Amino acid sequence: MPELTFQGLRVAYLEQGGGVPLVLLHAGGSSGRQWVKTASLLDDRFRIIAPDLWGFGRTEGWTGKESLTHDHQALLVARVIEEVALGPAHLVGHSYGGATALRLVLRRKDLVKTLILIEPILTPLLRLAGEEKVFREYFDMAQAFLSNAAAGRLEEAWRGFIDYRNGPGTWQALPAATKERFAAGTGSAVAGFHSNLSNPTSLEDIRQVQLPTLVMCGEKTTPPDRRVTEILREQIPQCQYTIIPGADHMSPLSHPEFIANAIRRHVDAAQLAA
Repeated sequence: MPELTFQGLRVAYLEQGGGVPLVLLHAGGSSGRQWVKTASLLDDRFRIIAPDLWGFGRTEGWTGKESLTHDHQALLVARVIEEVALGPAHLVGHSYGGATALRLVLRRKDLVKTLILIEPILTPLLRLAGEEKVFREYFDMAQAFLSNAAAGRLEEAWRGFIDYRNGPGTWQALPAATKERFAAGTGSAVAGFHSNLSNPTSLEDIRQVQLPTLVMCGEKTTPPDRRVTEILREQIPQCQYTIIPGADHMSPLSHPEFIANAIRRHVDAAQLAA
């Protein structure tokens, strides 16, 4: 993977294809390689750029004095767009990466042509919208992970999270090497949960997103993730909304063809309307 240096640290990114820049931001616990299948379906038209965010994949961990936030991740993405894309790009963010994508739009709209959000983790929005029950569902899961991780109960922490995302028994069925990889990423996951729970994005921020936007949601995802996408659909002025049939939260891995086609259609529609 190619690399660049930002704030004195190594930032790695996947790059393939040619054409208009398309930047893909991965979920927590993942890396830019999450997008390999989707990229292979789009690289005939787009120049795919999929960075590893701070602390994930081959990008070095965050070393700032402040706790890592989605704004810090957004600054990393801004540097990637400026240095690699060399101009505004279409932007796709999934889960943790979706929250970062939205912070980038709020800070540097000049770098983004269109926005696609796949179940972004914007949990505090639920409480702001009066959705306390679904807020507590995610909050309680996150707190259980953080408590178990702090106590050194890494397997218990990851079992709870992975089974929440993918169904009971998923963790137990994973190969030992995969479990070890997750355990090794516990520090980044802890930072990610704190970033998610402290995300300052407000309902008023959402209403200020003045870009052609597509919000996507898996048919079988969790209630908090679904409700966040519904709030975005209700509040973003230029928002289209798509359900991914049969998908849960990790749709970029399970439904790359559907997502690739949706990206093409969204970019085409935005260009026709321009």
